[in-house]
Amino acid sequence: MKFPLINLYIFNREKPIVRVEAIKELLQWDYCDLEGLPPERIGTREGMPTMTDKGKPSPNQYENLPKTFFATIGGEYLIENILMYRPRRRNWL
Repeated sequence: MKFPLINLYIFNREKPIVRVEAIKELLQWDYCDLEGLPPERIGTREGMPTMTDKGKPSPNQYENLPKTFFATIGGEYLIENILMYRPRRRNWL
């Protein structure tokens, strides 16, 4: 899967459960290195980004993003190998 920068910031903050290709067990996202990338935009409307905060996405926005993330159990995995993700909270519905 490909994720925009805002999703990577959310994943670093909320640490979702992810399924990665060729890994049998589910993993919990720990972090990916976002150093040197634009800071996360925090909007003024109830903490959510507004339409003017989002701006126009760069046509090559995925080229400059990190390729790997680290799991809480250790190990580095490719972001493009993520098959699915869900919040870590059990009662998320």
